[in-house]
Amino acid sequence: MSVPTPEQQGSAIIVWAWRDAPEELRALSGHGGDEDWVGLCPDDWTPMWMNGGTPFGVCDASEHTLPDGRTVVIGAHA
Repeated sequence: MSVPTPEQQGSAIIVWAWRDAPEELRALSGHGGDEDWVGLCPDDWTPMWMNGGTPFGVCDASEHTLPDGRTVVIGAHA
C-alpha cells in the first residue's frame, strides 16, 4: 500500500492499524515495536484523541511532518 496523495486524502484523517499502514509511514517510528496505530492528518493539526494517554496512543504518540505539510501520528502502547 502506498501513501495517499494530498488530493486523494482531501480533508479526511486516515487511520490504519500498524500492520496495515504504508511502509514509508511506519518507517518514521522510533517506538521500537510497540506501535498500534498510524494516523495521517491533512495538515499540521492533530485531534486530541490522537494524543498520548488515549486509546490511540496508550502510552505515547509521536508526530512527524511530511514535506507536503501533512502530519503523521504514530500511537504506541509502551
